[in-house]
Amino acid sequence: MNSSLRKQFLFVVISCLSILVTVAQQPLPKGSYEKWSKADAQRVLNDSAWARKQELRLRFDSEVQAAAGSYSGVSAASAAQAQTQVSSDIPVDFIFTLRLRSALPIRQAVVRMRKLETDIEGMDKQQLEAFDKQTSGLLACPACAQNYVVTLSSKSKNRPGADAVFTLFKGARLADLQRYVFIANESGERRNLIHFVPPKVPGDEATFFFTRLDDKGSPLLSAENKQLLVNLSDNRPTSVGNFQIDVSSLLINGKVEF
Repeated sequence: MNSSLRKQFLFVVISCLSILVTVAQQPLPKGSYEKWSKADAQRVLNDSAWARKQELRLRFDSEVQAAAGSYSGVSAASAAQAQTQVSSDIPVDFIFTLRLRSALPIRQAVVRMRKLETDIEGMDKQQLEAFDKQTSGLLACPACAQNYVVTLSSKSKNRPGADAVFTLFKGARLADLQRYVFIANESGERRNLIHFVPPKVPGDEATFFFTRLDDKGSPLLSAENKQLLVNLSDNRPTSVGNFQIDVSSLLINGKVEF
């Protein structure tokens, strides 16, 4: 870890154990994704087998309080009040959401949400063509053919505007993350990190890319596998940022969808 990223971690003191947020995983909505309602798409993005959550309580030290606008993910508008909003005596609760971004259901939900939230009727022909091209690219995801892609985001339960993912990963370098970020199956077979897109602003997801196939052309996961480990932390596998997923929950028509 480089000195810049190390300093960012030092600004945040982990004070409590991570807690898995257990929610009933919702089945995929019936019918074509093009007919999904907004609620359907949101359930796929947040409560399906391809979206997992963990909860962690972070305690910010005094140094963070002195520069809260820069390091805690607090927006510039509220930076002036950040010193009183975040103190060493008040821990901040975060929900971390991991999404298997290369899985087709997640891509379909992303595209559906964009279409539902965009004023397509107000577009001219050129704008509509550009929008269709963009959404088609998101759905097809050429990079997904050769890579597993996951995203990580966070949201504070008691400090709106604070974003731990932005704080911890905004200045991260690929070479540093490659030392500990990987995905693996229950047999210990790994796929190492090959590309990383940091969050640009609070609220953005951090995106991680892993090679799909090994030297023999075999994927990391098949229907015979039991567990997927997503290791996004340099702490123990049970700590925040690491997720263990039952592979059987990712099966569609007998094949792993990821």
